[in-house]
Amino acid sequence: MTRVFRFSVRVTVLIALCWAFGSLLPPAAEAQLLPGSSASKSDDKSSNGMESLLEEARKDGSTVIIVKPGNDDGAAANADEGAMRTARFFKARSRIQDIVASVPTLWPNIRETLKIASPDGSYFWIIRAVGTALFGLFVGWLAIKPILRWGRDHFKYMYDPDPATTADKAKYLIFRVVLALVYIAIFFVMAMAVAFALDTGEEPSRRIIFEIVLAYLFYRLMIRAVSWNLFAYDAPSHRIVNLTDEEANRIHRDWGISVAIAVVFAACARFLSFTGEEQNYAGLTFENIRFIQICSACFVTLILAVLTVKNWRAWQHIFAPESASAWLYSLRTTLARTVPAVFLIYMLVALGVFVYRLALDLPNPGTIIAAPFVVFWMALMAYGVVIIVIQALYNRRIRLFEERAAAEQERLAKEAGQVDTDAGEEMVVGPSSADFEYQPVFKPFFEMAAMAIIATIAVGELIRSWGVDLNREGNFWASLLDIILASALCWLAYRAVSIFIDKRLEEEGGAPESDDEELGGEGGGAGATRVATLLPIMRYMMIIVLFSIAGMIVLSRLGFDIGPIFAGAGVVGIAVGFGAQTLIRDIFSGAFFLLDDAFRNGEYVEIEGIKGTVERISIRSFQLRHHLGALHTIPFGEIKRLTNFSRDWVLMKLPLRVTYDTDVEKVRKLVKKLGQELINHPQIGHTFMQPLKSQGVYKMEDSAMIIRVKFMTKPGEQFVTRKVVYESIQDLFARERIHFAHKQVTVRLEDGQKADDLTADEKKAVSAAARSIIDEEEAAALAAKGGTSGSDR
Repeated sequence: MTRVFRFSVRVTVLIALCWAFGSLLPPAAEAQLLPGSSASKSDDKSSNGMESLLEEARKDGSTVIIVKPGNDDGAAANADEGAMRTARFFKARSRIQDIVASVPTLWPNIRETLKIASPDGSYFWIIRAVGTALFGLFVGWLAIKPILRWGRDHFKYMYDPDPATTADKAKYLIFRVVLALVYIAIFFVMAMAVAFALDTGEEPSRRIIFEIVLAYLFYRLMIRAVSWNLFAYDAPSHRIVNLTDEEANRIHRDWGISVAIAVVFAACARFLSFTGEEQNYAGLTFENIRFIQICSACFVTLILAVLTVKNWRAWQHIFAPESASAWLYSLRTTLARTVPAVFLIYMLVALGVFVYRLALDLPNPGTIIAAPFVVFWMALMAYGVVIIVIQALYNRRIRLFEERAAAEQERLAKEAGQVDTDAGEEMVVGPSSADFEYQPVFKPFFEMAAMAIIATIAVGELIRSWGVDLNREGNFWASLLDIILASALCWLAYRAVSIFIDKRLEEEGGAPESDDEELGGEGGGAGATRVATLLPIMRYMMIIVLFSIAGMIVLSRLGFDIGPIFAGAGVVGIAVGFGAQTLIRDIFSGAFFLLDDAFRNGEYVEIEGIKGTVERISIRSFQLRHHLGALHTIPFGEIKRLTNFSRDWVLMKLPLRVTYDTDVEKVRKLVKKLGQELINHPQIGHTFMQPLKSQGVYKMEDSAMIIRVKFMTKPGEQFVTRKVVYESIQDLFARERIHFAHKQVTVRLEDGQKADDLTADEKKAVSAAARSIIDEEEAAALAAKGGTSGSDR
């Protein structure tokens, strides 16, 4: 299945490139209308018809003329365009046949050209010119050698053996590129100065010297400025592309050999071409020069193809992601596998277009062959500069943040009294530096957005090198690039917003998880912050806004007029509004509830008898999780009254049943003292907002006196605190010999009979009657409380 998918992708790319090739061929110089052509005749006919129409209008006194376009003119234009394409094709074929036919005269014409260029009729001037150029190169190398040594020693500090970010790697590599360009410029000036100082002064001799020095300059540029820094075979820690050391060394070596062979052939072709043109084709004919240029382009293409095939896997690794956790790993890996095949197809198509343009004598035919290398290298350099600038800006922000964090940390430590200066040095025991760590959340977004923009511009320039006018209205390629860029930026913006929201939710703590066992199975825990509640809603809104904007841009670039779409959306919105009043009510009600901060995620609320913890909030409804597990979904529009049990503070009142002989004043003092002790309790002391205190006797029953105690805690802490309070009161009463009263029911018999005189069955009957009455009273009391537990809110 994987092989079929790969084959399908490659076939699709091949078909797309072949189709693009036909649409990218620009009009030739002969595309201009010539007298006597069908297009010229059509235009002349149209012009004469327009003039006669204007003349008739002047005679009739007409001031307004309405001209209705017909389909015949468009069909004629299409026919003329097709005819011109056919004519250009046959003309190019005829020229190529003439170029091939001139091959037998190539070598005699080369000898004749060199003889005409010779000042004395011999070929010794060629050897002298080559020797002069090589001597100039040698002197330039001697001059640049001490400068290289000085630069290597002086800028040694720029090398970081363990760079932390990609920007640090790019900074070092770009610095090496700049140094290489400076050295090459100095070398070129020195070599040319020496070479021309020793030159005899003949123009052909100077042309040889210039071509040799220029070829060596280009070779050094490709090796030192491009390959040396792109593959970084000598600096693995700074290598940006995904290559192993062995792959980097091999591809750098092969690249150097390929460039050396290519520049030799290119220099020879340039020299012969310029010499033949300067002699007005007295030696080499026009066809001979074109044949030399075609052979040079074919040889360069062949070298690049061999280099690509030999390092097939290395080229795949360059464009593949480094780790499986990378963004869109599968898609990027699949695309990386097609890069060598696409490059080979591109070079073959580019070679064909080069021959086509050269045959028609169009300007800059070799641009399409060199364009991928130039565009790729310039895009890589631009991206490196951009991420360096982004890193510099974030380094400045991090530095300012760390300064403010250090000041805040010191302030908090002093306020807490945790600065120890007794030993003559300051020791901060307050918040750690990890609490103030700066997180550049949007940095990956800016880097990826820069990559998307630069890649789009690079592809646009590559298409422009084929002669496509991207500024023309309605151009397919321009629209396609705009759509791709808008979609990529929309997706990156969504990812950035999601990362930012997730980070803020992590900082805010989200909805804290509460242990139902600790809460006594009653809920009522503390909720999330208001920010943590609103951020998920903001995520939904941002998704709608971003993808709506991207959709409008895509439709606009596809040629749709989005004005009527907005007008139609307004009409449809009115119609939907009448049919979806409940939905709109829910959305607006939810918006106002959230603005009023009526509830948050994780808070325990009650809505018309339904209780639970707020678990999820959407645009039109929210969900309550009951402490027994039931999940209730409630639309916002149905909320009439909402009770929040998790806001600000919680007051707990605990009833204590004691016997009638208990000293109430003594209990009050003991409970007050216990409350002060619990404030310093290591587990629950921090939860108290008001200490434990006694409210005295508030109820008298048949068998007990009810004393109530109360305390105030933070929401969510009341149940854990209640456990400790009950345990502490039980231990306190046991030490102070204060007895709890047990429930007792006294049954008096109407006939005055004593209980001892009753039989066992009669005693059971009396107990059952009393038990039924007690159960009825407890059920009534529970119903009066609304089914709540004993927390007595």
